[in-house]
Amino acid sequence: MMELEDSALIEQILCPPSPSGAGQAALAQRQAYAQLVRRYQGLVLSVVFALVKNEESARDLTQETFLKAFRALKTFDRSRSFKPWLLRIANNCALDYLRAKQHKDEVSLDLIMEEDPGLEPFDKNDPSELAEHNLFIEKLALALQLLPLRYRQAFVLRHQFDLSYLEIAEVMQETQNNVRTLLFRARDRLRKLLLESQPTSKSEKENGTSS
Repeated sequence: MMELEDSALIEQILCPPSPSGAGQAALAQRQAYAQLVRRYQGLVLSVVFALVKNEESARDLTQETFLKAFRALKTFDRSRSFKPWLLRIANNCALDYLRAKQHKDEVSLDLIMEEDPGLEPFDKNDPSELAEHNLFIEKLALALQLLPLRYRQAFVLRHQFDLSYLEIAEVMQETQNNVRTLLFRARDRLRKLLLESQPTSKSEKENGTSS
């Protein structure tokens, strides 16, 4: 089956069937939506899992996301991109789950970009540098758990899933300026948390107590 653009698939799903061809049109609508599900299922699952950190719950929330999206498709502004709209529904499903369960989610960081705090280039063939890098990643993952949820959301969407500021704004229902502020504060908090996690030297302790 030829892969159609999102807009064409949505048009096919929303196109009202004629009375004589209702059965055939309904089948075509289901097939069109199945294409959208196949196209974005992996992405939605990854975004949700990054927030809830529970594989079974992430699968359930992914199904819930596509069910809600299908029911709300008539309200979708077809002049805009479908992906951020879908991820906003996924994001809201994950937030509702976290609020209901009062679950302290962890954010696994699989992709660290160059603008992230404290990351330096390292030689993967050097065991000592590799060990130091892995230790930093562990500290960063722990620090992320201490951030407010909205800071973590923005950080993960930007750095793990490589969304643009505009896409993050649509997903989180924020302005682009607010997204930049959230990311700035997230990085600032992370830098401070990572600095606090560094061991204090003996001379620093002596200077601190003598002052």
